[in-house]
Amino acid sequence: MINLTRTFACLLLLGVFISGIFFVSEDPYSINKKQTTFGETRSVAQLIFSTNRLELKEKIEITILNSEIRNSTLKTLASTTWKFQENSNFLDYQFFNTEIFYGKKGEVFPKYTTCSSYNFKNIEINQIDNTKIIFLLMPLKQEIETHRLHTLHKDIAVCDNFKNFDIFKNKFQNDNIKILDIYKIFNSSNKRFYESGDTHWNDLGVKKVFLEIIKISHNVKEIQLKESGTKKENNLVLKRLGLVDKTVSQNQYEINFESNENKKLLIIHDSFFEKFYVSEEFLNKYFDSELLSWSEFKNMPKNDINNLLKEYEFVIIESSIDTFFEERILVFSK
Repeated sequence: MINLTRTFACLLLLGVFISGIFFVSEDPYSINKKQTTFGETRSVAQLIFSTNRLELKEKIEITILNSEIRNSTLKTLASTTWKFQENSNFLDYQFFNTEIFYGKKGEVFPKYTTCSSYNFKNIEINQIDNTKIIFLLMPLKQEIETHRLHTLHKDIAVCDNFKNFDIFKNKFQNDNIKILDIYKIFNSSNKRFYESGDTHWNDLGVKKVFLEIIKISHNVKEIQLKESGTKKENNLVLKRLGLVDKTVSQNQYEINFESNENKKLLIIHDSFFEKFYVSEEFLNKYFDSELLSWSEFKNMPKNDINNLLKEYEFVIIESSIDTFFEERILVFSK
């Protein structure tokens, strides 16, 4: 029986592989894997008789990824489970094992790796003359929108990063180092600050945070938000990992402030500042801004970091809060 099962599985995979050669999907799904290549141009048949086993493996995986049978099957599974998922207030019907899980009505939430208390003894954040640093540590969506979780998730999926944040803020905040409290800014049970099919902030979340940033950067107090129509939500995570292309509208907002002087700003960021969430057009209203990814920033020597930050009036250091306390804070090690 075991041998029969193995034979059937091998024949099934072979069928999917062959279909990928002759019947290529126009819109292949990629759940956890990006299509990559090592520059090899030979076919699978040629690579079988070569020593380039790594490229052969990649070619086989990409061929399977592009299989019409594979993609049709995944689309059917995703569509079927989503019918239960989007109407559920009690269970997560997730079929695929990815870095997200689902809350009520198919709300997308990020998984996390650790949630331990951080020891700040070896951390030092130096002030820089004429440069104000603004720390923007974004809470996990489930820390803000706990009421959208299934009951079974509430005890195991809410990582209390606020404890680390509170210590960090009390220890390092001063006149030149501002640490925004997003937990406080997003404190509302009847408003959304994250997109439903995504793990990132929505337009209200972006504008609420920048309302506070502009107060610091432009030294103003009386500014407010106003609604300015609607826009499409970026349900990018749901589409990439859940294979569901959901169309949802959200309210769009404007900040009732016009800048006479654009401040020179550097933004050290992760995915929260991708153009889908924070547009260049919006930033240009208030700042002469440049963006630097964490992958570049964390590999810079300390002297280079200090020299870089000196070039700007303001520096925003943005990070998802879990990743910041897991690894990125080590940039500030003594």
